[in-house]
This record gives sequence, structure tokens and C-alpha cells, in this order.
Amino acid sequence: MDIHNFQLSDIFQQNAKKYVTRPVMAMKYQPGLGIENGFCVHYSSTEAHNREYMMYEGIRFFPSEADAWEFINKNEKEYVKIDGVLTEIEAVYDVPEPVLYRKDHNAKDLDGIHFCFGEHAFISDESEDYEFYILTCNWCDNDTWIILDSEGNIRVWDNTSDELFFGKEKDIVYERTDEGEYRQVAV
Repeated sequence: MDIHNFQLSDIFQQNAKKYVTRPVMAMKYQPGLGIENGFCVHYSSTEAHNREYMMYEGIRFFPSEADAWEFINKNEKEYVKIDGVLTEIEAVYDVPEPVLYRKDHNAKDLDGIHFCFGEHAFISDESEDYEFYILTCNWCDNDTWIILDSEGNIRVWDNTSDELFFGKEKDIVYERTDEGEYRQVAV
């Protein structure tokens, strides 16, 4: 992943601590600190359409939460192609979620989340154009960490992930103190 396409605020550098097992800088995500570089809105059709009873979905990205709410509050109709015909469909919008996101023109090289709704996508869907990490979601209660590894890669990890980013369970994780010493911490 190209680190230079994700923009982390100074809040990350001020609050992140160094950890070992794998050398990383990491901080637990907290809403309101301004770590996110945007917000996403997921939306879906209010009912199934056509003979196959397809539900349609989409995701849009915005630079601020205010922009995301403006999109939701417009409550505009969304469009899909059904049998080659552009069809207007009413959509239901989820609450905006904070994300780290970047436009990526090569969808095959994505490291973050990538949705592909295919023929079930609204015309306005942007999910295939972006690589993104949801930092906190409305339907889960996970601890999310933003991680900058020694190679400069940024990723997001949560405690439900199968990835053992901080090492195997038997490994001990240490936090580096301001004095340059390490102390054992729980993740």
C-alpha cells in the first residue's frame, strides 16, 4: 500500500506509541480526534426489485461528516439499470462512518476493504473506486487500532480480526516508554 496516499493528522503522531513483537507505531481509534480522512455512507434499496428480487447497494465517500449528512439529507432518488433500462429507486441511507480512504485505480492491488456489488450496485456507487478502512461502525463494538508498521504501511486492525497483527497469542507485546524502555501491555 502506498502510504503517501493516506493522510494521517498530527494527532496520530502525538498519540501513537511504539510497540514491539512487530515494530509498529499504533494507536487505538477514538472518535472525535480527527484521525479519519473522510466518511462513507452505505445505502441500499428500500425493497427488492425485478423478477429476481435483487436488493441494490452503494457506498459513497465524503471528505467530512457534514458533507456525508448533506448527501443523506437530500434524500435523492438513486438509479440502477434493470434489463438495460435506467430505473429510479428509493434508497435508505446508513449513518456516516469514519474511514481512512483513498482512490485507487487498480482494484486488484487493494489492501483495505473493497466492495464489489456488481449488477447489484447503484449507478452512484463508488465502492470499486476506493480502498478504505472503516474506523468505527454503527453495527459493531470493536476496538480499532490504526497501525503504521516499520515499512511505512498503514493498516487498520480490530480485535475481531483473524490477522494476528501484534503477533501470536503466546507473544508478549511491549510498549516503548518515553525513557526508551519497554513495558508489557495488554492488547
